[in-house]
Amino acid sequence: MERTHRRKLLATTGAGLAAFGAGCLGRFGGEDDESDDAESPTEDGDSTVTPLERWVPTSGSEELLFHYRDLTALETYEDALQASVIEAVPTLPDGDSAAVVEAAADGTDAIDSVLRFGSEGVVGNVVVDGSFDPDALETDGSSSVGEFETFGRDDVSVAVSEETIVVSPADGAALEAILAAGIEGADRRIDSHGNFAQLVDRVGDSTFLWGEYEGRDDGVGAVFSWELGAERAAYSGIAVYADADGTDEFEDAMADRSADLTVETDGNVGVATRVVPVEEYEYRDLFAERGSQPTEPYAGVSLDTDRKPNAVVVMYHSSGTADRVEVRDESGVRVELTEVGQAETIEYESGTSATITVVAVSGDEESVLMTETVSF
Repeated sequence: MERTHRRKLLATTGAGLAAFGAGCLGRFGGEDDESDDAESPTEDGDSTVTPLERWVPTSGSEELLFHYRDLTALETYEDALQASVIEAVPTLPDGDSAAVVEAAADGTDAIDSVLRFGSEGVVGNVVVDGSFDPDALETDGSSSVGEFETFGRDDVSVAVSEETIVVSPADGAALEAILAAGIEGADRRIDSHGNFAQLVDRVGDSTFLWGEYEGRDDGVGAVFSWELGAERAAYSGIAVYADADGTDEFEDAMADRSADLTVETDGNVGVATRVVPVEEYEYRDLFAERGSQPTEPYAGVSLDTDRKPNAVVVMYHSSGTADRVEVRDESGVRVELTEVGQAETIEYESGTSATITVVAVSGDEESVLMTETVSF
């Protein structure tokens, strides 16, 4: 049997995610302890929390996208990185948030990190840490929450202090809810969505982080990250499933991806990691700002051509923005997958070949997730 790719997991288009678990969150530096020189997570009371833990409230979209970039760490290891990496990493958030942040910051060097989270199809909420001048935003001082002055501008609500700016669009999570989570530690998503907390628990000090989560306590999701160090860059991928059965597929799918990829499972969580020399790192913006633009449907799907002779097993891992997934070959639509966790088998005669196309469908829109040629 010949094939162009053995397995692909969480294939997407437009979003830039090549595979489910191809890179993720977590402190997986291993021997790469040089990354400890980077700025530590925020101190919240007696515990150390990451921005993702601190600011994302329970309210808001259940289909959550999130992205984080640590610009302080990027600056720390600037001399070791390719020049193209420094040029490629955006400093300002997109949308209306950019103008707000730019007005309050004394140059982009004043920006330490950017966290963005929200649902598909919106710019999303933005939390930016750095050094800011609240007076530059011409707040009237009439409304405040803790150290933050709050005000409305155009279609966004803004909270600003000397160290942090929070921007909430009209279709994002409410500013009050974000501040309650970030300042008071109230109604944080990590406390109400168990599987989301499992992902966040493994985030650590990622320099770049992308992720998505769908559902509540027993939802499914994935996170992708790089943690930069003086000599090495740690690449990590984590997937959380509704139950432990999903990690079997994760382990099988990841096993063939790379000889230097370490794969582990822990209950309903799968983890894949590897380390490369930092000078080899290339920045790839998976979906940092995609919420501000219309995107094609996507979903998480795997094809397994080894499980059964003369057959392809298709499994539906994550719905993403798709209503359903169609698996087609030259004879037409062979199977449809409509429920996460669904698996279907397509059988072929010995001596035949086929080109399999996996398509995500949402309403009248569709996009090709993957194409694979098989011969039996």
